[in-house]
Amino acid sequence: MAETEPKLRQRTEGRLDRSRDPAILDAALAALKEHGYDATNMNDIAARAGVGKAAIYRRWSSKAALITDALVYWRPELLTDEAPDTGSLHGDLEALVERAQRNEDAIVSYDLILRVALEAVHDRELALALDDLMLLRGRRMMSAILRRAVDRGEISADRDWSLVSDVTTAMSLMRVVNGQRVDAAFVRAVIDTLVLPAVRDGR
Repeated sequence: MAETEPKLRQRTEGRLDRSRDPAILDAALAALKEHGYDATNMNDIAARAGVGKAAIYRRWSSKAALITDALVYWRPELLTDEAPDTGSLHGDLEALVERAQRNEDAIVSYDLILRVALEAVHDRELALALDDLMLLRGRRMMSAILRRAVDRGEISADRDWSLVSDVTTAMSLMRVVNGQRVDAAFVRAVIDTLVLPAVRDGR
């Protein structure tokens, strides 16, 4: 299963004219932002891209594969778990805020990613296409940052810091569910009111 799941994100192999791929990916993203994942349909995407629906299915096996590829097309870093590594906990946390600021104006915002990831809870095909990359990426990054802080002796090794990662992820998801933005101001507030007090108390 581990070898087949990521293939759901890949475009169909074959000798196809790939010149229409960007237009289709752009159309898929536009439809997603306007309607949400569940209400997005291939007919609308095809009309926006100026292609037939069959042309889309020759390239992507499903809506889940197309939408996920569209997100990764604009945000290729979603395929990695590279957490900031500045040499200090303070620097790493500041880097998270800076990333959030840069992503506020991105074509694919963190809010949009979280909304799609939430829908994957009820859509197995979408969940397989996402392969947990988007929903749990923030948690893995925070865990890596705290792990490095432990290794540097900045925070205690006797605490279960995964709880901090879990709570920050849950707070982000709850904010999206409530229709609020997960922006740089929110990331800053979480760090200042939750993460920093927790690690200072645990030194």
